[in-house]
Amino acid sequence: MIWNIKTMLVASLLSLISVTHPSIAADPIRLGAVQSGSGSFAPEETGLTDMLRMLVAEQNAKGGVLGRQVDLVIADPNSVMSAYEEGARRLVSESTVSALFGGGHQSTCDTMGSVAEDAKVVLFCPGENIGSSNRPWTVQLGLPAQQRVIPAVVFLRENEGVKSWVLASTDSVYGKEVNGLVEAYLKEKGVSSNDLLTRYEEFGSTDWTGLAVETSKLQAANSSTAVVSTVLGESNESFMEAFQRLGPDTATAPMVMLGFDDGSYLGKSRPVAGSLSVRSYFETLDTASNRDLLRRWRAHEGSAARPITEMMASEALAFSIWVSAVERAGTPNASEWREQIQSVIVPGFAGADVSVDATNRIIQSVLLGRAQADGSYIVEAKTPILTGDKWKIDVANTKDLVSEWSSGVSPCVVFDIGEGCKATIDHDKRTVDLMVATTRKVEKDSDSSLNFAPERADLTFGATRVSVPAGHSFGQVDRRSWMQWLSLKSVSDTEFQVQDEKLLTRDEFTLAIKNAEATDALVYVHGFRNTFEDSVFRLAQIVWDTKYQGVPVVFSWPSRGTTAGYETDYDSAEFSAPAFRELLRTLKQDAHVRTVHVIAHSMGSRVVLQGLLRSTPPLGDRPVGELVFAAPDVDRQIFAQQIESVRNMAKGVTLYANKNDWALFASKQLRSQFVRAGDASMPDGPLVTAGVDTIDISSVGKDFFSLNHSTFSESMSAMEEIASLLSGGVRPPDRRTHILVGMPQAASPAYWKFPD
Repeated sequence: MIWNIKTMLVASLLSLISVTHPSIAADPIRLGAVQSGSGSFAPEETGLTDMLRMLVAEQNAKGGVLGRQVDLVIADPNSVMSAYEEGARRLVSESTVSALFGGGHQSTCDTMGSVAEDAKVVLFCPGENIGSSNRPWTVQLGLPAQQRVIPAVVFLRENEGVKSWVLASTDSVYGKEVNGLVEAYLKEKGVSSNDLLTRYEEFGSTDWTGLAVETSKLQAANSSTAVVSTVLGESNESFMEAFQRLGPDTATAPMVMLGFDDGSYLGKSRPVAGSLSVRSYFETLDTASNRDLLRRWRAHEGSAARPITEMMASEALAFSIWVSAVERAGTPNASEWREQIQSVIVPGFAGADVSVDATNRIIQSVLLGRAQADGSYIVEAKTPILTGDKWKIDVANTKDLVSEWSSGVSPCVVFDIGEGCKATIDHDKRTVDLMVATTRKVEKDSDSSLNFAPERADLTFGATRVSVPAGHSFGQVDRRSWMQWLSLKSVSDTEFQVQDEKLLTRDEFTLAIKNAEATDALVYVHGFRNTFEDSVFRLAQIVWDTKYQGVPVVFSWPSRGTTAGYETDYDSAEFSAPAFRELLRTLKQDAHVRTVHVIAHSMGSRVVLQGLLRSTPPLGDRPVGELVFAAPDVDRQIFAQQIESVRNMAKGVTLYANKNDWALFASKQLRSQFVRAGDASMPDGPLVTAGVDTIDISSVGKDFFSLNHSTFSESMSAMEEIASLLSGGVRPPDRRTHILVGMPQAASPAYWKFPD
């Protein structure tokens, strides 16, 4: 018995020792990083190392991987090219690492790739690459050069109408490779050599004044010119300074900067405001996964946190993929977990999941960001997921594989997920699908239907399906009359109805729009005395009558829907302005809608003006396509003041005015006789102000028995005018509607009108 007790005590003691003594505990899993902490590569690569340190510390706090702690072993090559290979050999031979993380330059990763191949260790390379990945043990995290530059060129040709091109670069292999891609692509598309200007300066050059002047001359001769810059290193500072001083404005001559990294030159220079960058990541991405990454990074770094660069974000994705693959395989042995790598899917930072394809490259979307004055970027467009080698000169059958920039979708996916996506308008079923954003309080009735009340609430998202009656009259939101009640005609034949409606989370709202094929969205903001049903029926009528093909979005603010509620509505419009701005940001930056048109009716103009005038959240340059103010119930003088700041936020601004608008006449009485902006009854005619196309629609809206307040949507002539504007953007003096008459003189009109 004594012997048994002693045996049990010894066994218990040995068990305790095996848990607590480091020499007996399970060995840690080692990761290796060959990244420079000093020298010319340090500005980029210290961020990579610190990101890895944070990720490893977080993983260890969760219990490690497979119940084992993770050790990060770092070899510092001090920015010496040959030392990257030496550091990799030392790590695989002395530390038995499960994976290697390389530096920011493809040339250094190439030298490490042979080491990884020999040692059968997976190497993650975070930088951009030019050539095809043909090493089975190397995973490329950065976008290939052609997947950046060719989609950017496509975007500028198709969306900005660019015809002439300036290719600027430092004299490097990278610059020549990228410029070769652009030249080959453009020539294949029919661009002549006369419209291509390629210039190289020595690496480190500080004199770009000559090229800036040449570009200005080319821009003067041909207004559709773009600059594609692959200038590297410190030369960026002088390049940007020369173009800001002597080059054309980025508003008229788009500039794509491929060689500028927001982490490498922190504190030294900023990108030219308005210039474009093509990446897989921007720190300003407002997605749940990116907000989480930023929060963790800033907590780790403290108040002096550096920006997260594209390479750092790619490295974070690679770490997540490594953890998942090792846990799937049940071992950190690279020969075994490597087999799992292509079956792993992890959340991306741009709103879509990412994975590794058969060419050992992380596949994700390409994002187009526009630089702001503070140096940050606002994402304006994105491509679908790009896989493999798109548009490689030396790879057969790839030249036509460039994916178009996409944005927007038909919201029908919200209702017909199992059936596949149909158009916004279903002509057979006579339905229109609308996306919804509202500041109304939303309640569920006893029958589970939704009630959009006139009380105020935070911004809520949803979708609704509206049926259009078989007896629909153009321009009318058909309601059931007493004659139709007596005739026993069916409701579906006589009036608009809500068939289905549902609430959506912000992510569901964005995803529904991102997954469609539409290139633009139309936001309708209703006016005073409108219920929720009034607003969705009116937009459904506009979409049906104009055959609009984009994504229709109704922004419904908490109007009380009564004449007596005028003053309350006036304040509720002001209350809803920040939410309208947030909707624009969601459509442009989260859902990546390329063009967002806005129609503001009556008091809804106040919502739109106040929303655009606010400074946050950031919207980027020209967040609105066509901005239409229909019968704006806004003080005429205040409108003229505010439009000076707003007009540059849109591609074009149109004001529809009517001298027969009795609703605006009543509003003037309520507002101490201050004339409204949509009132054309003044002796000098409608409001005319710079940067706004004023169109007098009095002659098509003078029904004696009507308020004439919704003429913009009830008149066939006015609706044709709006349809032409949204589809083509052609405006006076090109006469987007041929019957418009210039006023007061056709030769030099101040405004336009429909003829009497």
